[in-house]
This record gives sequence, structure tokens and C-alpha cells, in this order.
Amino acid sequence: MNGEPAPGDEPDSKCAICDDGDCENANAIIFCDGCDLAVHQECYGVPFIPEGQWFCRKCKEIGRGTPTCIFCPNIDGAFKQTNTLRWSHLLCAIWIPEVTIANITFQEPIQDVEKVPRNRWSLLCYICHQRMGACIQCSNKTCYQAFHVTCARRARLFLRMKSTPTGGIDPSVLKAFCDRHVPPDWAREHDVDNAIVEAKRYYHRTMRNRQWADSHTAALSMSAQQPAQTIIESLEEKAPSEDGSTIVVASSRRKKKEPAKTGWKLPSGAPVVPAVVFTAVETSVFARFNIRKKKEFLAEACRYWTLKREARRGAALLKRLQLQLESFSSMEITRRNFAGMGAVGRPRLLRRIEFAGLLQNDMDYLAQVVAKITEREAKKLEDAETLRQLIDTVYFPLSDLLVPVLQKAKK
Repeated sequence: MNGEPAPGDEPDSKCAICDDGDCENANAIIFCDGCDLAVHQECYGVPFIPEGQWFCRKCKEIGRGTPTCIFCPNIDGAFKQTNTLRWSHLLCAIWIPEVTIANITFQEPIQDVEKVPRNRWSLLCYICHQRMGACIQCSNKTCYQAFHVTCARRARLFLRMKSTPTGGIDPSVLKAFCDRHVPPDWAREHDVDNAIVEAKRYYHRTMRNRQWADSHTAALSMSAQQPAQTIIESLEEKAPSEDGSTIVVASSRRKKKEPAKTGWKLPSGAPVVPAVVFTAVETSVFARFNIRKKKEFLAEACRYWTLKREARRGAALLKRLQLQLESFSSMEITRRNFAGMGAVGRPRLLRRIEFAGLLQNDMDYLAQVVAKITEREAKKLEDAETLRQLIDTVYFPLSDLLVPVLQKAKK
């Protein structure tokens, strides 16, 4: 179960962001190998499909953990991190007008959370009846009904999204309507009347007597925290080189009042070579070779390694999958992957195995058909040879008699 779309995938799988099942070669629907999330490449910000497994941002950062969106009470969907290392649905970030996305190509990080006005944080969602996060309102000029974006998606409300030629979302075409003002065609096609009733029933059952903190105060406190870029800059120190210049590498030391760091990473997720590794390689490995300007050479190698990891979206440069294929058989790998998967990933793997069985049966049938065709052509060739001999015997009877006479004459 990798990031590449397979022929055995269900044709009705829809993107968790745009809710559209259509895909192209340059904008395919890919599935997360951790949580089975289905998203378009452009919608989630995946410029190219990596080799092997692909994990969404949530599974890559916290694994099986459950993040909390700062804009809504729902825990399912496509998550991205803000510039303050908090979590938000990418769908919520796209629809809340004050929030922006720093990099449209990678659709992260989410920023300008502090620009969301206080009255938006105080709106009550009429679907889940929770005064939490930030809501949007109906696009009808005479209606002020408020709802969370993810709640509206569950209730199948009208959420119009249109991509721009550059791959982003144009805020001017975002139109959202409550169940009273959805277009009639949309209401009939998506059965909005029953969907809104089911959504309200679901939220009444799962979120009864839930208590939430003040969302506006929490957002301000998040904005006041140390942003990701400051954390990365604090991890860097300048190491002097042989000619007096400076080399920027990650430092393992931190100030007394500075909080503990979670890892050596850039905001994009690419790792940075720690200073302790830089020093160890310089003193142990490079001491064996006579290289001029060792620190500059090593620093350029570290920068190149970081840029390659960033270009591959943090994926390792060595393909460990080949080592696994050399060490284990295909059935052993399938068994181990199945044993290590959770309840979400196993049905998908079973579908893959079932599809592989169908392909194997088709190949066996094709081999049988080819064998029968070969046998038929051999019989046709034999019939043609028999017909040739018959014609030669009727029209040229002396040819067959003269050949043995000439052979006896030669002897």
C-alpha cells in the first residue's frame, strides 16, 4: 500500500479536501500509508509521488496520534501545521478568509491565524452546536447561518472550490451555503435534507456536554509562541573554517532559558546535519584523506544532502526497500506488513491482495489461450503441407518418381 495510485483502488475514492473523485496523471489521488487519507496532489501539496510509501503530514510528525484542529472540533481529514507548529485542517485554512498559506506549492505552513477576528471565534455552529474554533457563514446575502467547514462537509452542504491556473485556490470563488440556500440540483444530488439530519444526530451523540477552552485566547497564545523559523535559527551556529569564513551547521547546544528542541529539521521537514555529526566526520573520516579546505568541502556536502532531502520531501536517499526485497521473499514482506498494520490499513491491503489474485488468474488463463493458439497454428501448418503434397502428386506425378531414380543413378 504505497503512495502511488493502483489499479485496484476504488473508483469512488474522493479527495478529502475538494471532495472530487476525478484525477489526472499530473494530479492523481494518492493514499496515505498510515491513515489511508485520500487527497489530490495539488490539493495537499505533493508535487511528485515519492517512490515506496507516502505519509501525510500528520502521520509523518505524530504517527498514530490524534491532532486537534484549532478551527473546528473534528479530528478526521487532511491536516497541516501552522507556522506556530499547531495543527489545522487544510480545508479550514482554505475557507477561513483571514488565514493564508505560505507556500502554495506544498500547501504549508498555515499562517496569519492571529488575523482571524474575535467575532468569528465566537460564532456557534448550527450543525454541531459547539462554540469552538472559527466558523464561516452562509454566502446568501440575507443569511447569517454559521457553521464549521468540516461540519458542512459532513452534512454535504454546498462548498464550491475552484483551482486557479497556478494550482492554488481563488478566495473570490469560494461559495458556501447552508441547507436552506443550497442550489436545488445540489440538494437532490447529495440528499442534503437527510445528510444534515444525520450530521446533527452524529454530533449530538458524540459531542454532548463537551467543554471547550476559549478559542480566541488559545489562538493568541499560539501566536505568541516561538515560531518554527526561530527554532531552526536557534539550532544553527557558525563554525569557523580554515580561511576565516563561517559555516552554518546545526548546533547541539542551546541556551539555558531556551526550550528543548524536538529535532533537527527545517520548516519544510528536511533534516539538518547536527554539529556533533559534522565534527565527528571531520575529525575521524576526513583525517585519513589529504583534502584542501576540508570544512568547506564538508559544509557543501551537508548543504547538498539537506537540499536533496528537502527536494524528496524528507525521504531517505537510500532505498531501504531493495534491501528488504533481497532479505525476504515477497510473501514474507506481505505477511509482516499485514501484521504491522492497524485496522484501517488492513482492508486496503486485503483489496490489493485480492486484486493481485485476480491478475494472476487472468495471466494463467492467458497462458492457456496462447498454448491453444500455438497448437491450432501447428495443425494449420500440417494441413497446408499435406495439401501441397496432394497437389504435387496430382499435377506433377513424375517428380516424386524421378527423384529416387536419379538417386539410384548417382549411386
